[in-house]
Amino acid sequence: MRLRDCVLETTHTIAVARPPILTAPEAEWTAARDAALIPEHLYRFYCVADYFSLNKAPRFLNDPERILFSFLAGLTRGLRDNLEEAHELVDMIRKDQGKGYSPIKEMRGETWDQQADVRQRRSFRYLIVSLSSAVDQFAEIVSIFFHGEVENLTVGRASFTKLVEVVRKPFNLTGIVSPKQARFEELHAILAEETVGTAEEEHWFEVFQLYRNKLAHLGFLMFPIIVFNDKKGEFFSFTPNRWPLFLESHMHIRQAGDKKNPDKLRKFAEECFVHDDIVEYAAGLLLRVQCLLDRGFRVLCATYADFRDFDFNASALRSLKDKKQTYNFRAFRHSSV
Repeated sequence: MRLRDCVLETTHTIAVARPPILTAPEAEWTAARDAALIPEHLYRFYCVADYFSLNKAPRFLNDPERILFSFLAGLTRGLRDNLEEAHELVDMIRKDQGKGYSPIKEMRGETWDQQADVRQRRSFRYLIVSLSSAVDQFAEIVSIFFHGEVENLTVGRASFTKLVEVVRKPFNLTGIVSPKQARFEELHAILAEETVGTAEEEHWFEVFQLYRNKLAHLGFLMFPIIVFNDKKGEFFSFTPNRWPLFLESHMHIRQAGDKKNPDKLRKFAEECFVHDDIVEYAAGLLLRVQCLLDRGFRVLCATYADFRDFDFNASALRSLKDKKQTYNFRAFRHSSV
């Protein structure tokens, strides 16, 4: 099908998937809240924003073209969608655990699912992508509220990594403090606390970012997952906490009869791999991100109410428009479909 073959005459009615005027929460939002698929304060933010009904744009977001309000609505809905997908992916990772090949299954004559390990690795990669998108969407939302107040955080090109760089630096206020500065100081303290883990959670964010970057650019073949069994012969997958890491460089640790250092394998595993197996790590990461977002949106709910009647932030709109990208691509010459 080509665009030219569609009915595009203006005399026809254009159907929209979502009504532009809303007076109550949409069913997908209440369902996600009731199933605990999204943080409570993300749902409250949606409600404070009047469900992003087109006729309810507040003054500080109400440009004539409705660009900023629509952008905020799309970010918030996309964040909800990413978190819902993340829950599904954690369930898929858990479902495939232990269903793949293991030497013990072969010795016992048991069957195994040849695709289970592949599916689990793919689900894990998609989980990292979904949660990375969610926190980047959060960063874009923050940039809309605080554009001009936060260095290196621009509307249309914000990222959570840049936001973390900002909140890990001291935020010192002197003299008269504006309402925007006061709210960002509150958000700054929360995000600084949430992204710097202590004890066993130290560097949790850095490992999350490592997974995002390497899985997206290099894939699992350059990012090894190792499998260990418990005393019952059940096998569990573990992900590394560093890169580069090549198992081939450590093959000598598997040699039998190494009497000089019998704990070599244990030391290697405990140093180079996350101590949660892939299922527990996936569930823990989702919970960690949800807690961070819940606390962040608690501040943004109050911020939205505070800013509702502020003057329109023209610089935020200019920042978004400056990121405009337009290309002449229309269609491929040949299609195999």
